[in-house]
Amino acid sequence: MKTLLVLFILGFSLSVHAQDGKVKPGERIEKRLRLADELQSQGDSDGALKVLEELSAKDPDNTDHLKRIAGLLMQSERFAEAIVPLRRVLELTEGTESEYAALGQMMVEVGEIETSVTFLEDAAKRFPESADFPFLLTYSLARLNRWDDAIAQFKKTEALANDSKARILDEGFYFRYGAAEEQAGRIDEAEKRFRRTLEIIKKNDPEGENYQFTATVLNYLAYMWLENGRKIDEAGDMAKEAAKLDPDSGAIADTVGWYHFQKGEFPRALVELKRAERLIEEPDPVIFDHIGQTLAKLNEKEVAADYFREALKLDPEDTALKSRLAEVEPQ
Repeated sequence: MKTLLVLFILGFSLSVHAQDGKVKPGERIEKRLRLADELQSQGDSDGALKVLEELSAKDPDNTDHLKRIAGLLMQSERFAEAIVPLRRVLELTEGTESEYAALGQMMVEVGEIETSVTFLEDAAKRFPESADFPFLLTYSLARLNRWDDAIAQFKKTEALANDSKARILDEGFYFRYGAAEEQAGRIDEAEKRFRRTLEIIKKNDPEGENYQFTATVLNYLAYMWLENGRKIDEAGDMAKEAAKLDPDSGAIADTVGWYHFQKGEFPRALVELKRAERLIEEPDPVIFDHIGQTLAKLNEKEVAADYFREALKLDPEDTALKSRLAEVEPQ
């Protein structure tokens, strides 16, 4: 669907005969275009693409050729390769805001992250009043772990989003905003964004149909507090509420267990953490570490060492894990 959106915005289609009624210069070019049409009609997209690329190499500013090349590439789901001709089309045609936004979104979705940053920063300069480009940059910059830069773009998006774009300031936006703040170590600011997320969820989903996302937000906020030694009791209440909403979540069970650990309730912590171990689909070094620490507190050092070793297999560079293992291993 997104591919078709880009094609629609750029004003061309994937039909076999992509002629626009203009007279092509030179009989040889006409023959080559007809050959491309014929190859495409027979299902030989690679052959048609080769012909069109040869034509484009000789006439690199011909937007009709570039559009057809991009169309064939996207039809073959070679989206990353289509970015170059699509970008060139925008350069040649003084593309519109919506065209730039569509291509920027495509770059993000196909994982061309570094390319998308450069492209979107340029687009933001071209269209300084648009919220679309800082919004898309929040995805790219977060993927690159450039948290301070991502936060700046979240703020800019929030400032620029007017009535027509206010819909992008939804619960997903504020959740990602909060996560960026947390990753940057701005715990107080992250709390504000997560609370805003919960407010929007309550407003937009009064029946609680999206309970799993609510549980995810509650769990994220609770775990953030626990890891930073803040609001331990409120964190516990939130984690337990999240567990009621999504009892099959290993991540949430881990948070509940870690709350009990922080309270010094080690037997209860172990019960929850072992439940987390059973629930997770993939082995998790954090859960193994939490179980190991809890077992160490219960003076089960040999078993604790086994869990620390399992955690280190998954995260061999964790120096804190190495230290904890050394403390419980026999001398």
